[in-house]
Amino acid sequence: MRRVPTHVEGLDDVLGGGIPAGSVVLVAGAPGTMKTSLTFSILHANALHGEKGLYVSLEQGRESLLDHLEGLGLRLDDTGGAMSVLDLATLRKKLPGASAQPWMDLFRLYTQGMKASFDYRILVIDSLDALEILAKFKDVRRELFEFIQWLRGLGTTTFLLGELPTDAHGVSEPWMSTFAKHKEEYLVDGIVHLRMATQGQFGMQRQLRVVKMRGTRHDTGYHALVFEDGFKVTRILA
Repeated sequence: MRRVPTHVEGLDDVLGGGIPAGSVVLVAGAPGTMKTSLTFSILHANALHGEKGLYVSLEQGRESLLDHLEGLGLRLDDTGGAMSVLDLATLRKKLPGASAQPWMDLFRLYTQGMKASFDYRILVIDSLDALEILAKFKDVRRELFEFIQWLRGLGTTTFLLGELPTDAHGVSEPWMSTFAKHKEEYLVDGIVHLRMATQGQFGMQRQLRVVKMRGTRHDTGYHALVFEDGFKVTRILA
């Protein structure tokens, strides 16, 4: 089975060699756990190795997103055109008649159109929660099922970003996302959980856990997620 490497030091070891190609992976975490930065870095690193990727933002504007990520050393221009960022919310406002189209129709139109012209192999959707609201899902279980099936039909490795709540101290609350609240976690092939955890009396640490990943033997424990001139996944030190 072909694997898609994350190019994150330590993470491919946790995953047993990388993410099985064609998987749909939910990356869920509270605000501040670096979901956007982590998935963008995976896309960026693969683009540097010639694997085309598409990042679809449904909330943050394109320029704001790129400014933030360039501050982390992740420059879109460095990928030589192997990576594209689609700001669908802004695009919908600018195009004549687009605002009258149902969100899911517009989303599929552009992602399929990009696939035909750009042939990306890795896709990030930021975020699933925003898509659920914008598309006004009514029968959520059925529509999520159809959406995941449609994503598999694209033939890409897909990352879906999902929001989790935090408590008053910024610590991640128990598992609750678009999938979890509808008991549909089984639909996705993989789940990666990012959280903020207390460390000592005053410290906080970002942590990562691969909850599930079909098609590979992976470590299921929590690991520290560190960013120092790039992401690194390491053993948690007391």
